[in-house]
Amino acid sequence: MSQQTQLAAQLKTLRTKINQGQIFQSLGTEVGKLVSSVKKNKSTKVHLPSDDDDVLDLIKQLRQQHTDDQLTEVSDQDLLLLLGHIGSPNPEVRDHGVYFIVNELLEAQIFSKRQLTLAYNYLLSDEVLFDHILEPQNNGVYQRSFAVLLLSTLTYGDQAGYFFLTPELINRAVEQISSYTIMETDTRGFIRKNGWGHAYTHIGNLLDELSARDELSRADKLFLMTILIERYKQLQTPLIFGEPQRIAAYLARITNKNDLYRNYFLLQLKAWRSQIMNRFEPHTEGEWNQLLNHTRLMQAILIRGDFNQEIVKYITSGQQFMN
Repeated sequence: MSQQTQLAAQLKTLRTKINQGQIFQSLGTEVGKLVSSVKKNKSTKVHLPSDDDDVLDLIKQLRQQHTDDQLTEVSDQDLLLLLGHIGSPNPEVRDHGVYFIVNELLEAQIFSKRQLTLAYNYLLSDEVLFDHILEPQNNGVYQRSFAVLLLSTLTYGDQAGYFFLTPELINRAVEQISSYTIMETDTRGFIRKNGWGHAYTHIGNLLDELSARDELSRADKLFLMTILIERYKQLQTPLIFGEPQRIAAYLARITNKNDLYRNYFLLQLKAWRSQIMNRFEPHTEGEWNQLLNHTRLMQAILIRGDFNQEIVKYITSGQQFMN
């Protein structure tokens, strides 16, 4: 059994337990153990899209037709061509190209519900979402990260009026983003000439959209929040390109929804501080990054001004220690 398959099975078991009320306060500990168990594989070659000029021509054509009010539909072939280039290291293709045009056409209601289902399944596939994820930093991050970003966009589009997401697709999204978050360790923000990686900002986007889904159980929302927190705790590279601010926005939204989420998050914060204090003083670059990532998230929470006062009071009480 591959590491990826094993992690997915273990996460499914934990998700079942919290939904059945068999686990609650110890969920963070159990998820933390899974995060600690993730091991990197050897690097392999990342196969990048080779026909960027073709997709740029398509984007230009679609945008012109849309501007001229002549675009009424997009073929499945063209949709898949667009999605097949979210892994391009060229930001003009990936970010300013595919991401922008998909958003424009989604807003204009050019896509059919069937096509959005097609796109959602494509983006959730192991081949796209987990491409080279268990290897050292690599160019596969562009496809992985922008798949998550587009998933958040499509999830928002469903709520905004498309209504294409079925319970089965939402369930699949929870399963896949859980595994993705556990395995993703590429924290790069803006990457030189290649533009944004921003995986953890995009995770925040998608979890925010999923937290707004009424059909998702409270247990599942706690499950997703726990996975993000436990993964965040153990990241050994810096998050310095706005990721803490985006994650804080997600945490504000979910903790303000219900006392259950607020109280659970407070429990997580207390466990997190205890773990930091037990370490006493960092000795490695990775440990310093863990401490400073924590500090940046706490600062992002405090500066927002919309968290419950009990959470704010607890974080503030530890500032002297953290400084």
